Amino acid sequence: MRPCVNKVKVSTLRMLLVGCIPLICFGCILNGRSAAADEPSVLKVVNWNVLYGFNHKKSIEQGVDWIRSQQADVVALQELNGHTEAGLRKLAGDWGHAHAAILKEKGFPVGLTSNQPIKVIKRRVAGFHHGYLHCKTQGIHFFVVHFWPGKYNEVSTILDEIAPLLKQEERVIILGDFNGCSPRDEAFLVANASLRERDYTFVDRVEAKGFVDVVHKHDPAAKVSCPSPITIPRWSKDLAELKLKRYRIDFVFADNVLAKDSRSGTISLSKEIDNISDHYPVIVEFNISKVHK
Repeated sequence: MRPCVNKVKVSTLRMLLVGCIPLICFGCILNGRSAAADEPSVLKVVNWNVLYGFNHKKSIEQGVDWIRSQQADVVALQELNGHTEAGLRKLAGDWGHAHAAILKEKGFPVGLTSNQPIKVIKRRVAGFHHGYLHCKTQGIHFFVVHFWPGKYNEVSTILDEIAPLLKQEERVIILGDFNGCSPRDEAFLVANASLRERDYTFVDRVEAKGFVDVVHKHDPAAKVSCPSPITIPRWSKDLAELKLKRYRIDFVFADNVLAKDSRSGTISLSKEIDNISDHYPVIVEFNISKVHK
């Protein structure tokens, strides 16, 4: 009888082992998913003034193609002249974003598109020349701006709105066309941009609140964001004159906590941009934990 008992024990043991294998494997899968979920992902952001809606709407296709090639997660645009929110949403779909918001549908609108849902928190035009758009997407507050030269109350108003967000440890990015320079570019401006006035007030006030110029942090040699040769001969008679007007007025500023997670920042001076806009796009990347999303 003992052999029979041993056979039963062996058979039972085999059944237990076979039953445990799927559970072990399933546990491995779950652990793998958990580990992957904890790994940081890259958030890519593009900021671009697109010259009256992509060169007065004459270069929309080229602009869309360039943005699509960047595979960005968030795109902020200025000078969306002639575009509606529905129209921007359609364009955004062409570069892979299902979500879009626009400040207004007249004048010089700013806008934001994302591959994640966008919550519009504020559209403000009152008291501003162009206005600004405050949205939250990807777990971050984005303030898309287009400041008017010398109208410093615009940046002060925005910083007042941001102050309580920072106290709540929210993450914040201010990006757009500042129509002002950075004091960090002064040596370049003195040597190369003799036809430009230097106004650092907008940037000074933003940096005084602890915000970090992401491009300067990663690519301090990047000193030009406009104008491109598309402005010849309307605003400059030739390339020699153009070079004396080149400066950096397009920025992406991140709060000092978020800036620590930045991984790159630069300005694309690609030749194809020359036929799309007078501004060159700013491109930045962050290491963002999925928890932030």
